[in-house]
Amino acid sequence: MSSLARLRNGWRWVRSLNENPIYLREKGDWGNPNPFYETLRRYSPFVVMAAILFGLCAGANPVLLGGAEENEAFFIFMCVLCLPGALLSMLTIYGSFMAPALTAPTISMEMDRGTWDILRLTPHSTSSILLAKLFGGLSRLPIWRVMAILSVFQALMLFCTLSFVDGGTAPSASLSAGVSGFFIGLGALIRPWVEVLFAAFTGMYLSTWVRSSTYALAGSYTIVVLMKVFSNSGIWLGIWSLLGVDDNGMLTGSILSPAIVYGTAVLFLWWGIVRQANKLSVT
Repeated sequence: MSSLARLRNGWRWVRSLNENPIYLREKGDWGNPNPFYETLRRYSPFVVMAAILFGLCAGANPVLLGGAEENEAFFIFMCVLCLPGALLSMLTIYGSFMAPALTAPTISMEMDRGTWDILRLTPHSTSSILLAKLFGGLSRLPIWRVMAILSVFQALMLFCTLSFVDGGTAPSASLSAGVSGFFIGLGALIRPWVEVLFAAFTGMYLSTWVRSSTYALAGSYTIVVLMKVFSNSGIWLGIWSLLGVDDNGMLTGSILSPAIVYGTAVLFLWWGIVRQANKLSVT
């Protein structure tokens, strides 16, 4: 099958999601609601408060203010970025905390109830079943539109700031700043999404190994926290500083490197989820 045909089939599948019973069940339109998500949602005010606290701490990356004394316009742009960046960090933390509650029970509860084999008897492929469960669960998070607006805004602001305001006048400097601004903006755009997807995929992956949804959820939170610590921008800033790169390189490392780490982890997790789910369908 050609790539174009696969894209068309994928688009048709996405458009038919609202008629997919697996998707609708995970979305909560019918059947028993997800007990873990329903329980956690009762404490959502505390989750929101924690997200605000940590989001304010993480939203303002100190490296963004590097060189602010030398360029007043650059400083103004960075101040404009602080509030949207903090809001985006809050949404990312909230999504990363709530996503495992939506995905950790997806397979383990099916296995515990003995309904996984029934799902495998439907005309849907394993990947289709898993994606329907993933999209259905994540659709219950009320963050996606605001996250899209904030991530696009932050990416554009970073690109414009680094390319046109802080790029200098020499053609070579402008070209270098434009390339750096593009990749930094790209990293800022995709990082919130891959962070939430990492949390969701972690829960789903553990649910293919552990029959207890509670253990899968606890393990997911442990991995998410450890990954959050490892992917901290300050750590990558220190790594790039030890490598002796310049200021733009430091900015690239502190923003783009965590996005690459999360994106790579998401790809490996999806491969592991499909592989393990296929094993479950055989046994």
